[in-house]
Amino acid sequence: MKIQMEHLNDLETKIHAHLIQEAEKHTQLTITEAAEIVGVSPSKISKLVKKMGFSGYKEYLRFLTGQELIKQKKINDEFSRIQSFMESFDYSSVDYLVDLIQHSEKILLLGYGPTDFCMEYFEYKLNFTMNKNVIRISQPSLIPDLVTEDSLLLVFSVAGKFADFTPIFEEAKRHHAKSLLVLEELNNQLSLDNSEVIFLTKSHQNPNLKSHEKTRTILLMYIEEVIRELSKENYHK
Repeated sequence: MKIQMEHLNDLETKIHAHLIQEAEKHTQLTITEAAEIVGVSPSKISKLVKKMGFSGYKEYLRFLTGQELIKQKKINDEFSRIQSFMESFDYSSVDYLVDLIQHSEKILLLGYGPTDFCMEYFEYKLNFTMNKNVIRISQPSLIPDLVTEDSLLLVFSVAGKFADFTPIFEEAKRHHAKSLLVLEELNNQLSLDNSEVIFLTKSHQNPNLKSHEKTRTILLMYIEEVIRELSKENYHK
């Protein structure tokens, strides 16, 4: 923690020096008592400690009395959401996808917008992890020419709200191929008859964000766990 003494004027420096001496004798010094001792208002003491870089008087007193400072954690909403995801992560979803990949000869990967970069990364890792025919599909229109009976069509999306998945899953069904949609956010509005969906979280990112503005952190974390499990399985073979 940085103590910003250089920001203090002469009076504030004298107040601080006086309180250091008082705190040696009185370790439970309240802000009101401190103000009375140096002849200023409690609000003046409060402004002083904030100016020095402390979160408040209690932290300042801990500093004066040589106690360990308690680090104040500042965490944004997205970090909290990711933390919640990690704490309640369901590994059965990883095991299920790993099993599907292992029992398929061809892996077709599809993602829209920035999610396509996740699929590019997934393709790269899969190609180095196992001996499978892995193809990242750049355009949904290519699916009819690529999907076969031994294929696994994997579609990843953050919310599933900005694309119509029905035609591509119907195409996979027509070729008797296995298909799976992996969504980060829970979406109760999807109407995909007879299609399998994995929801990675029950949470949602900021609803004011456009699709390209949303993070893909959780999708990538899931991909990493799948790759890690596949690597472990292949190592033991």
